[in-house]
Amino acid sequence: MKKTLSLLLTLLCLLSLCSLPTAAVKEPTLINSQTALVYCLESDTILYEKGIDEQVYPAALVKLMTAVVAFENAEAAGLTLDSYLTATRRAYDAATGNTISIKVGEQLRLRDLLGAMILTGANDAALVISESVGGTFEGFVDLMNQKAAEIGMENTVYGNCTGIHHGAMVTTPRDLLTLAAYVARIPYLTELCAEPRIVIPATNLSEERILGTRNYLVSNRVNTDYYVPMARGMICGSTQEAGYCAIGSAQHDGLNYISIVTGAGYTPILKEEGRIEFDEEGNEVLIPPVYENRLDGLVDAGQLLIWAEGNFDYMNLVDRTTPVVQVPVKLGKGVDCVTLMPESAIEMYVPRDLDRKKDLTLTWELDSEELIAPVKAGQQVGMLTVSYLGEEIGRVPLIVRNTIERDGGLAIVSRFAELATTPFFLLIFGLIAFAAVFYVITTAIARQKRQTAPKRERDKNTRYLK
Repeated sequence: MKKTLSLLLTLLCLLSLCSLPTAAVKEPTLINSQTALVYCLESDTILYEKGIDEQVYPAALVKLMTAVVAFENAEAAGLTLDSYLTATRRAYDAATGNTISIKVGEQLRLRDLLGAMILTGANDAALVISESVGGTFEGFVDLMNQKAAEIGMENTVYGNCTGIHHGAMVTTPRDLLTLAAYVARIPYLTELCAEPRIVIPATNLSEERILGTRNYLVSNRVNTDYYVPMARGMICGSTQEAGYCAIGSAQHDGLNYISIVTGAGYTPILKEEGRIEFDEEGNEVLIPPVYENRLDGLVDAGQLLIWAEGNFDYMNLVDRTTPVVQVPVKLGKGVDCVTLMPESAIEMYVPRDLDRKKDLTLTWELDSEELIAPVKAGQQVGMLTVSYLGEEIGRVPLIVRNTIERDGGLAIVSRFAELATTPFFLLIFGLIAFAAVFYVITTAIARQKRQTAPKRERDKNTRYLK
């Protein structure tokens, strides 16, 4: 059942991972990311892409899959989110890079380990999780690769659960989008990714830990340079080989966006000018300038989210009040034509600067070139096709909005006119005409005879007199 649900969710994610025609929208300004994309979850549309099928190293973005596999396989391993996992010597020895200093034998809840892994990129937390859920590190990685294949990450290979560089561990931004869209449909994980910080209670071997996220898109507690108020996660990290990588998500007006960047770098930014000061003895002391490395990947991920939200939206391309075409009406009471309108609206996620005259094309097919009253409100008369930048995006019936009554007088005249063209009527009319002509002729002949009869009688009498 779980696998079936996963497949269905993945199919929903992958139905239309294609770029939307963006008309005149200006492309986002990116700093130096090797690859980049931004995606709208509800419209299932990639709004901008750059090198999304390139093979890249995933760095700490691997931990997003680690979280998915742990969350979905915990029950099979006899665990819940509140189960305590014990750190082994092997997990302790394998931990390098970012850690929260988990000790051998320390017991932490699965939910706390997941939080430490997602928010701070704690590799020791990831290792404890993978060993407890998968039995071994290797067994857990097998589960990760199985999950990747199951949800359609065709060009991804996992080699560990942490993202520490592994030469054979590769992915693509398109595959990362598939993973991120899958995670976006798991409420627990999406809420965890959005947390600015978590508090891990004291354990059997450590004091309470307060951990802040290193994804500064969702928090301005440490650094305000990257904060995006509508951001909701997801994860970031870097290695020397992968560069800086980030998956960002945001929500605004009911729409969810995902941005992904890989292969970004760091740019030194001057924070304080160098200056000369004097010590207590009056000697000059040179204070060097202070630089801070800008996380270009976070900058780009945030800019993509802002750009998408500001340039695209769902819009009614046609609505129920849009006049489309006029059709003649026969026998209508006070009406000789009617305007057809769409039965329902056609809505689409499009650039906000849509030029309706240039970008939209309306074409229609009518069932009849004219209507004959009476016509009922809602009667379908044809079909409207709407195209955006030459691509058909929807079809909707054309209907009459108001009832049109029949004019009685016009109906009688029309009926008579119709009868006048029938063969029977023409035959009767022909017989009547023939009879009339015959009557006229015979009457004329008879009149002629009556007029000439006296003359003939006079001529006859005159002849005898002679």
